[in-house]
Amino acid sequence: MKQAEEKQVEERTIMRADSISIRLLKFIAIAGALPLLLGFAGKEKAPVAPPANPQLVWPLPPEKPRVKFLQELGNNFDIESKKKKSWVDKVVGNADPNHIEYFEKPAGIATDSRNRVIFTTTQRSTVFIVDQNQKTIGRIQGDRGIVLQTPLGVVVDAKDNIFVSDPLQHMVLKFDTNGHLLATIGGNAGVKNPTFMAIDEGRRRLYVVDSHVHQVLVFDLDTLQLKQSVGKRGEKNGEFNFPVGIAVGPDGAFAVTDTGSCSVQVFSPDFKFIRRFGQQGDRPGEFIRPKGIAIDKEGNYWVVDAAFNNFQIFGPKGNLLMWVGQFGNVPGAFNLPMGIFIDKAQKVYVSDQLNHRVQIFQFLGGGE
Repeated sequence: MKQAEEKQVEERTIMRADSISIRLLKFIAIAGALPLLLGFAGKEKAPVAPPANPQLVWPLPPEKPRVKFLQELGNNFDIESKKKKSWVDKVVGNADPNHIEYFEKPAGIATDSRNRVIFTTTQRSTVFIVDQNQKTIGRIQGDRGIVLQTPLGVVVDAKDNIFVSDPLQHMVLKFDTNGHLLATIGGNAGVKNPTFMAIDEGRRRLYVVDSHVHQVLVFDLDTLQLKQSVGKRGEKNGEFNFPVGIAVGPDGAFAVTDTGSCSVQVFSPDFKFIRRFGQQGDRPGEFIRPKGIAIDKEGNYWVVDAAFNNFQIFGPKGNLLMWVGQFGNVPGAFNLPMGIFIDKAQKVYVSDQLNHRVQIFQFLGGGE
């Protein structure tokens, strides 16, 4: 009898839990990630051998999979092979040549024409260039007397030039494919706090989101001269409140995550407001801290939410399709995600900041 009363008290306590927490749990459950969160808790069963090629996909069966987990990059040994300690090292007593290097707090992310994965790390003040084919890692930390301080956003043009935003230095830096500094944008250009960027090759544009002036700055990709500014601070359509992320779609339209208003705004190539979707809230399709955004070949919007620890996928009209992620450190879970990028092969790269890794997924297509 006493045990039954204690159970009733416990159930009433659970029912009084914070409504937001309950909604977020439902959010995770609908996404099909609840078994991961609960560790498949339940009646103990005899061990079952794992499948030969296990796959982590979303949504769960019997639904048709749309997103598949591929791999994660967390440190240099996820790319480079470990070196053997030579007999000379052993005799002389040299230190172990294998030094682990964690990718601490990755942020912006992109790829180049050689399929190298390029991402910034704010904690290490470094841009890493990962070549998985050659199993090498390059690093950009500065050049010509300029040292990166808070590299945040990164984009790559068709010539493999690398553009890096450094908000602490109020500038955008352009490096060649080997990490040599070619030019800077800042100072007279009015750059205050550049965050994420995007490139429109067809229109020769470099889009730079500046969260402190609440605008998208549009530069000529060749001359790096400021040509246009989009938006101002405000709550109306076409106005921003601390924007962060930006992406250009197949048709040249661009989308901006407006973190302060917890929404995404979409503009035409001639800078006209098209639509807004999302609002502040804890339900599917809403946002708390939207950060990075990417657009796939079908025109779907992939939006990272640092508070939900997931990314949500919206259709071309802004309708919610599905979402992936929850808090955690297993594959497919996140701890303060920030940047997202989709390459031509529809691989999806997400920077998982406090797990100090980049997670890579495959978009399998939304059509039947």
